[in-house]
Amino acid sequence: MAGIFPYSQDGGLSPNPMQPNNPAQAFDPLIPPQDTSALYYGNGCDVRLRPHVVNSLISEIAATAGRAGLPYRAASLQNLEFAVRYLIQRGLPRGALLVEVNPFNFTVTLDPPPKTYTDFMTLTLVPQMLGAETQNQGYVRINVNGLGFVPLYRNDGQELRAADLRPGKPFIVAYYQGAFYVVGLSNSQVPLVLVGSVDFWIRPDGHDDTGDGTANTPDKAFRTIDGCWAAVGSRYAGSPTATIVLHLGIPGDYEGGHIGPYGGNLVLFGDHDNAAGYRILSKITTDGTPAMYSLYSEGVTNLQVIGVNLVLNSTYQAPAGVMVLVVHGGAILLDSMRFTLEVDNPVAIMAGFEVGSSAFSLEHVYVIGNGHTVSDGIHVGQASQVLGAANPTLATWHWNDIHFAFAGYAVGDRSGIAHAGVTNILSNTTGMRYAVSGSSNLFLNGQQAPGDTAGVYSTQGQVIP
Repeated sequence: MAGIFPYSQDGGLSPNPMQPNNPAQAFDPLIPPQDTSALYYGNGCDVRLRPHVVNSLISEIAATAGRAGLPYRAASLQNLEFAVRYLIQRGLPRGALLVEVNPFNFTVTLDPPPKTYTDFMTLTLVPQMLGAETQNQGYVRINVNGLGFVPLYRNDGQELRAADLRPGKPFIVAYYQGAFYVVGLSNSQVPLVLVGSVDFWIRPDGHDDTGDGTANTPDKAFRTIDGCWAAVGSRYAGSPTATIVLHLGIPGDYEGGHIGPYGGNLVLFGDHDNAAGYRILSKITTDGTPAMYSLYSEGVTNLQVIGVNLVLNSTYQAPAGVMVLVVHGGAILLDSMRFTLEVDNPVAIMAGFEVGSSAFSLEHVYVIGNGHTVSDGIHVGQASQVLGAANPTLATWHWNDIHFAFAGYAVGDRSGIAHAGVTNILSNTTGMRYAVSGSSNLFLNGQQAPGDTAGVYSTQGQVIP
């Protein structure tokens, strides 16, 4: 039995451009009918407008009203129009749960199911996580009604970060050219203003993709300094009254890391009484200009490095620079830590301070050379200053078994080293003690620079014993 649309026995005629009035007001459908040919009712005596055809018109409108949750009213001529608007308002055809399959894959079930992904498809989704999980773990892929997994990106085209999705919290996405995009800002795009101190944990058996740094356990901790900073650094706005503390959770070997820029207070903390066990190894960069470092601080307003061991364990010689510690802008405090050299690397700088950076030290800093060679012990340039001890506690640098291919202290380009409150204890340090140039100065305050041969100064360099 036919519904609104006729079968041929109901007097159906195909649209005919040569006879536009028989049938009248008819056009070929964009998509061919599923169970008949494209037919319309004619104008002649062969038309059979049977009762079931009229009933089907009523039923189609009643079905639409019923799906919208409305009873139809015989006195109204707006049942269909009102039901359609109500369906749009309720959002049911485009709203669904975003159900977690695993920490990175989610499914969506729409009613009715779409035939394919189409540009401008806009959905309202509500995350539903597995078990006790309270957020996504990182990037997200979603599969709508079995059409296949596609990316879900932030509105800037980048992958979602951990905690961008929260269970029970609706958000809107739109599909375009192979991916869904969050409409509006994601959590990771909105910096949080810290109050007080917040702690994050890093350990070699952690995981950068699934960890959130909230506990010192393998399932919660980040694996690397870089992974932690990628998740944390962009989330918090710098505040002079707040501090982010990055904890190395257990003794062991950690990958070299890059932190910053950050306009606030930051602490990298190992163990104040066992710095030797918290080893941060040499890292060779794989993107951008090749370089190598164990710790790179870039534009951190105030950084404290406490109880860690920065290790030179590679002979790699990069064109852009090889350093154990790099401070590129900002201020750093070195506290109860050590540098350990495990290989010869005659182009390496043990600690380099550049681009207007400043450095202080507190308590004991140990340089364990193991008889190995580096280019410089401390290199200061580009209007930077190594200013001595952080008051009120004096600092002691212990220099042991190290050879300098260039100089213990290398100071240039309007920079300076001042031994204010800093004591040097030297044991088997060889090479030139200092090289000062470029309108720079070295104030030794009665201390001996590391090395065993005379230093040099030139181009308005000044050395004050």
